[in-house]
Amino acid sequence: MRPVSHWMRNVLWIGLALCLAFSLGRPVYAQGAITVLADEHEHVFKESMTFHLRAESGSAIEGVRLFYRTAGQASANRVELEFEPGTTVDVEHVVDMADQENYLPPMVGIEYWWVIETADGSRLKTEPVSFVYDDTRYEWDVLESDLVHLYWHDQPAAFGQTHYRAAEDAAERLRDEFGVDPKDPTSIVIYNSHEELMSVLVDASAEWTGAVNFSGYGVIAIGLGSSDWMDRVIPHELTHAMLDQVTKPPFGDIPRWMHEGLAMRSEGGPTAEERAALADAIARDELVSLRALNSAFADARDQAVLSYAESYSLIEFIIDEYGTDKLEQLIGVFAEGAHYDDAMLEVFGVDMDGMEDLWRAYIGAPPRSGETRATPVPEVTAAATATPVPAMPTPTQPLPTATAIAAAPTPTETAPTATPMSAAGITPTPTPAGRPALPCLGGAPAIAGLALWLLLRARAGG
Repeated sequence: MRPVSHWMRNVLWIGLALCLAFSLGRPVYAQGAITVLADEHEHVFKESMTFHLRAESGSAIEGVRLFYRTAGQASANRVELEFEPGTTVDVEHVVDMADQENYLPPMVGIEYWWVIETADGSRLKTEPVSFVYDDTRYEWDVLESDLVHLYWHDQPAAFGQTHYRAAEDAAERLRDEFGVDPKDPTSIVIYNSHEELMSVLVDASAEWTGAVNFSGYGVIAIGLGSSDWMDRVIPHELTHAMLDQVTKPPFGDIPRWMHEGLAMRSEGGPTAEERAALADAIARDELVSLRALNSAFADARDQAVLSYAESYSLIEFIIDEYGTDKLEQLIGVFAEGAHYDDAMLEVFGVDMDGMEDLWRAYIGAPPRSGETRATPVPEVTAAATATPVPAMPTPTQPLPTATAIAAAPTPTETAPTATPMSAAGITPTPTPAGRPALPCLGGAPAIAGLALWLLLRARAGG
């Protein structure tokens, strides 16, 4: 066996020193594995929603957090579970859905996950679980596409297919004509009577309500009416729901007359009463101004009927004079958060007053009193404040529709997207004071210096 040379010994020492430096510099991970033994959920509509977790670990489990949110929400509710720490824990959280502050409409999607921490520093974020918060009082049938999910109960398959086709056709027209293509489908829930629908809503809901668009949730609930009424109300409310999704108030918003005008176009146009109201207002020079139509319509029946008629007429004017592409562009600008005048200026070169002047000339109405403020096209400004959509009276129909906005549970923490080792909602362990936040170094600088000294010594002595 050949003796190891002085140079070789130094090389071996240097290699050992470098290995030691890098091994000391590696991050230390928790040793105790966390195992989820049960991850369960159940709900009773308008009564309770229950989440259950059972987990074990080689190190005592000291912290469990539950995160849950409705589909489409960017933030999540956070719940810190109370329990006795141990290597096996069994925890449960119940949400009181009878409390109107926690109200959710039927068929809204729910997503939840857990974050578990142990005494030795292990952390685990479970994979998100999704389920539908359905109305558990009934057995539901469903037809689904990328644009529409239609639910019904205790009716033949042909019933669902008829209404599903009407909804799908309306959604496809809105997408193909105006580029309204929401990320998520709209759920339409058909109840078999007005009484069934009212039992779904919060206690303060108006008794005359025939359909509800839950803005922000992508859910529409409808009480079954006549065939003619269903043929109109489904595309009408679906248009509102799809526009809500693509504009996402309060960061984006479109004026009320666009919302209602497009919805009326989807349902087939104005009623005879609405057409007559518009003709009479033109003859009397008593039109509602376009600026007044930007927000909530008047409560008085005759003014409400006229407001709907004008909204439809304005949409038809824009399509006839400028085409569907310009209307699609206008929706897109509003969705980005432009003020109403700014959006009109960007797309058409006139503000709201100027647009009203052009529309009045188109329908043969007397000129608007006042001066048009047509100015150069500005940059798009910040988002306008969203306007809630109130009740929609439909005089010729037995059950007018209303669009109700249900309050979402107050989010308490933004839902994170970290990996299990950087779990959702868990703040990473801070670097101790005075210690540089450098990965994979630790005691490496000192040992690397020793390695360099040995190398120089070896060369000097060689």
